[in-house]
Amino acid sequence: MITNRFSSILYDNTYSETLGLLTKAENFLKVYSLQRAQEPNEVRDMRINCEMTRVTARLTQIMAWLLAQKAFLAGEILLKEACSEKYMIKSDPFCLANSINGQEEDYPLPMRELLTDSLGLYKRIQALSQRMSQTVTFSNQSSRTLN
Repeated sequence: MITNRFSSILYDNTYSETLGLLTKAENFLKVYSLQRAQEPNEVRDMRINCEMTRVTARLTQIMAWLLAQKAFLAGEILLKEACSEKYMIKSDPFCLANSINGQEEDYPLPMRELLTDSLGLYKRIQALSQRMSQTVTFSNQSSRTLN
């Protein structure tokens, strides 16, 4: 089983990465809202708003999963709950898509980076979430057959 020290390091690094992306998204939106006021373009603005919703959805799910893992590491909840369907990162087609129209090159560089980085993090955490859930399920099944 993974040690608490390793889990804590993994958690801290992933939490910092997620928080960094949330901060980057906030900064992008502040700058973009000023630009949008000076150069309105309804189609571009709608596309960017949709993509920022995608980034936010990814990061929100990741943060919820991380907070459940933190609660487990602190002894506040059982591993079974931390790995439950409630917190598991699912294969959400909206979050797994690269872009709504495949024209990412038209987006500002900070937004393209947010899309790429948040998708990579989402996929990593999704895989980890699924593995942990499978491990807990297997462990529960094994303990039932032993009893």
